[in-house]
Amino acid sequence: MNYTPPMSFLLVLPLSATVQDELNVLRDSLNEVRWLPPAHCMIPLYTLGRITARHALEELDATLSHFHWEPFSITLQEVSHHLGEVEDTLSVGITPKQALITFQKKLSTLLRRAGFASSRRPFIPTMTIARLDPAAPTDLMTWVQRHNLFHSSPMMVDHLMLLEHLHSHGEDHFQLLEQYPAIPSLLLDDALGSSPKPDDFP
Repeated sequence: MNYTPPMSFLLVLPLSATVQDELNVLRDSLNEVRWLPPAHCMIPLYTLGRITARHALEELDATLSHFHWEPFSITLQEVSHHLGEVEDTLSVGITPKQALITFQKKLSTLLRRAGFASSRRPFIPTMTIARLDPAAPTDLMTWVQRHNLFHSSPMMVDHLMLLEHLHSHGEDHFQLLEQYPAIPSLLLDDALGSSPKPDDFP
């Protein structure tokens, strides 16, 4: 019997090439750590789970194609070690937190109104960069202290990505399905043929 591992869908924010290069500074000598490959270092926004019906995928694409937001800037800063029952993780924080939280809530509200289930994972404005076994014999404290002041270059959030996720043979595989650029309010007004009002501007 042929077995096809279940695939799920998720929405993420990709990192800029500059920020990816700066994250490489953190990938120095630290024993017993499984660093995530650069292609897997992204900011998770929403886990959609399995979607098997074609019409549901078409509805998802239409919903995301009409999702509009104003592009905004974020940076990565400060590293952290998180304890877990199965494995520990190393992560880097994201600032400003509130801007990203507001953006994710707006996306979540849009998806729920379109009939998609709420994401099972609560949104936390951090990004995992490595995994390790609990109580692994590694010099974590020294590493955290050395990189505690890590601060990346600013990165513009101007598009999000829909990925297909497959976990097979203990490894994660991601396939890019679509990218959705930001649609600022002024562009939306222009597309609808309306003129901006004076109080629309700061």
